[in-house]
Amino acid sequence: MDISVLNSCLAIITLVLGAALIVYMYQAYKLVKQQSILLLMYGVFIIIIGIVLPDIVALFFQETFAWFWAEIFSRCLAIIGICVIIYSILRG
Repeated sequence: MDISVLNSCLAIITLVLGAALIVYMYQAYKLVKQQSILLLMYGVFIIIIGIVLPDIVALFFQETFAWFWAEIFSRCLAIIGICVIIYSILRG
């Protein structure tokens, strides 16, 4: 199996599981109406996008320059997502 096919499959699995987690978090938010759960959901969403961003970029662009900046932006998204999650915990 080609490594790019494996990366694409793992990215799709990550997106599907992340989407399921976000749906469950939104259902919890609708029940309790706490802003901290909504912020937690946003943080998880940002982290999931950051996780799969390099794989998505690798599907569309073949140059190393795009991969490099996708990796950098991916790390930035993960840091932002973690900060949002920490803020949601401290605020709640």
